[in-house]
Amino acid sequence: MKLITLTEYCMFIFFAGVYLAVTGFTARDLGLYIGIALIYTFVHMAAKRMLAKRGKEAADVRILYSVLLITASVFVTVLFIVVLASLSA
Repeated sequence: MKLITLTEYCMFIFFAGVYLAVTGFTARDLGLYIGIALIYTFVHMAAKRMLAKRGKEAADVRILYSVLLITASVFVTVLFIVVLASLSA
């Protein structure tokens, strides 16, 4: 897997999870689609810019590391949502 794709996946999982948690999982129709599209656009631009600075746009990542990093991004997202929910209660 390319590093840019992995970076986009991990960032998208985190920011989409936070977006859905902040909206209370009630985002529907146009608001949901626009929010997800904006998140993807910003994540794509940020990942390209971040990796271009380091010159690693064409780098490859092993499949085991890819799976571990995607699993870790899901874990961090859920942890962030739980901490956010516990602080607001």
